[in-house]
Amino acid sequence: MIHNPFSRVRVRYLFAKGLLVSLLSGICLGYVQGINGLTLNNQVVVLVLYILIFGLLCLWIFADFNRLGINLRYVVGILPKNYKWLPTVGLVVLVIVFSLSAYLVSFSLLSWFAPSFIEELLRQVASNASAHSSAPLLDNLLSAIAIIVVAPIAEEFIFRGVILQRWATKWGIRTALIVSSVLFGILHPNFLGLSMFGFVMGVLYIKTRTLIVPIACHGLNNLLALTAGFFSNQPQTTSSLDNLEQLRSGWWVGVLLMLISLPGLIRFLSRNWPRQNAPTPYLINASQANT
Repeated sequence: MIHNPFSRVRVRYLFAKGLLVSLLSGICLGYVQGINGLTLNNQVVVLVLYILIFGLLCLWIFADFNRLGINLRYVVGILPKNYKWLPTVGLVVLVIVFSLSAYLVSFSLLSWFAPSFIEELLRQVASNASAHSSAPLLDNLLSAIAIIVVAPIAEEFIFRGVILQRWATKWGIRTALIVSSVLFGILHPNFLGLSMFGFVMGVLYIKTRTLIVPIACHGLNNLLALTAGFFSNQPQTTSSLDNLEQLRSGWWVGVLLMLISLPGLIRFLSRNWPRQNAPTPYLINASQANT
């Protein structure tokens, strides 16, 4: 029987390390700006911090892997031969459509209960979209690195490669899939859309036993979202109140998009939903490597 080293992993320590790395990264970046007289705009600061935090956190996890005897190759896995990418790309498109629909429906509903919060959120989005940077090339480069490269690799490694497998060892793989996906959604503004995204990425990892597939899907998702945001990044001439009314009036578009995307996603999840006692990808990869 293969020993499961994830029984010694503690997710609460992972969260504590994330908070510590975030605090130290913020202090160090502020210190570097202070001693060099640098003045970085808010977007650059956020992107640099994101890259630093997740990069350092992943390095810390790698060190923990060596200490706990976790083989990174078994976590990452190997891409199946002749893997069919086209259906997977279609699945990513469905997830994007559902995420957009979840945003429209949930935020339009929330605007009736917390209009001030939504107005402020829309005002911040409009401000960021219309802000001009003295170094647009640096902004675009950092955005591409953070959103298309760092986020897919780091988030899939942490949420699917570590948290999902630890909680599967503790509670069973179904419960771990649900809780880790909901947590993934909670940590993003679009809770419903990103929770569904977490479900799909988790099932893909369990099904293929490799992080390569969810990382590639995550990267494609972010690339499409970044591209759409770039082309829609026009100067904002309407007030947040006008945007609020537009958001409320567009709820039916969200419902329509949800009706289009949700059946396909439910069909995929129901067909590939794991058994509660199913082994984790790590254990399967380890057992196959030892035979």
